[in-house]
Amino acid sequence: MIDLQDRVILVTGGARGVGRAIAEGLAAQGARIVIGDILVDAGQAVAKGIGGPARFEKLDVALEGDWARVVDGTLAREGRIDALVHNAAALHIGTIENTSPEAFRRIQDVNLIGPFLGTRAVVPSMKKQGKGAIVYIGSIDGMIGMNGICAYAASKWGLRGLAKSNAMELGRAGIRVNTVCPAGGNGEMFLPWAHTLTDMPEDVAFYLGNRGISGETPFSSIANAVAYLVSDASANVTGIDLPVDGGAASGCFMPGFNLA
Repeated sequence: MIDLQDRVILVTGGARGVGRAIAEGLAAQGARIVIGDILVDAGQAVAKGIGGPARFEKLDVALEGDWARVVDGTLAREGRIDALVHNAAALHIGTIENTSPEAFRRIQDVNLIGPFLGTRAVVPSMKKQGKGAIVYIGSIDGMIGMNGICAYAASKWGLRGLAKSNAMELGRAGIRVNTVCPAGGNGEMFLPWAHTLTDMPEDVAFYLGNRGISGETPFSSIANAVAYLVSDASANVTGIDLPVDGGAASGCFMPGFNLA
């Protein structure tokens, strides 16, 4: 079991889905969790469910002022921030012709500008303490191409670039920066397009089956990957993309070939 006893970890988008699983998983290993999210009621409920030192802070990751308030408040209460897990994200499904500039910018604000602002906010204190871990939750859509998600894919490819640049820049200050790249994520993100997915069951089944380990990625597997990257077990690991995707980013599974 990874020991995160008394580590202070800020998890964005922790009010539901993957973020909630990450917050609960890190807390179970001894971490002191700060949940940042725009969903106040849900976020407070998660913090209450975790109990102990877990706390909720309203945080719009696209607003620099929100980051300053949450980070300064956490440092005042806890004295340190050992890790930032940037999970908050937004999705837009649409071809490039059906994606407005406004929609494209909104996705970048949350998925790319947010991690940029969050990293800037926590780095000064991490440098002072001589140690820190930053984990961005990316996506296999930032590793391989897929149609219909130009805004989302652009943000996740950009996130990997941000992580690698920061890993090189901050490593000598004792700060490690890595990216976890899951296949799938919060089901709530897909709700605006639920009718579309319902109408294409064969496509969805192919997507979930076309990987070494078929099916949806368990949230617990994503949370375990994050726990490793914020722990001392990964003390010499920085700048990596860790796919948690059942092998989806590794290639194509051809069922008939297993019979050849």
